[in-house]
Amino acid sequence: MKVVIDRIEGDLAVMLISDYEEISLDIPLKYLPQGAKAGDYFDVTFTPDLQSRISAQDRSKELLKELTKDNDPNQTDFKL
Repeated sequence: MKVVIDRIEGDLAVMLISDYEEISLDIPLKYLPQGAKAGDYFDVTFTPDLQSRISAQDRSKELLKELTKDNDPNQTDFKL
């Protein structure tokens, strides 16, 4: 996917998806190469990170156990 920096607003680059210019992304400049400016194009790819997903699910399960301990044995109701 190609994106282009439409403009810089403060510390954000307002980027447009080249095929769908009605969709914009605000990206902090610190994540772009130094010197990036309006009119610069970038290739963007997304790569699944299965390990991070598994870690997040494990953290959620542990939090649910903590919130429901001594309450509902089916862990469907908990007190905050």
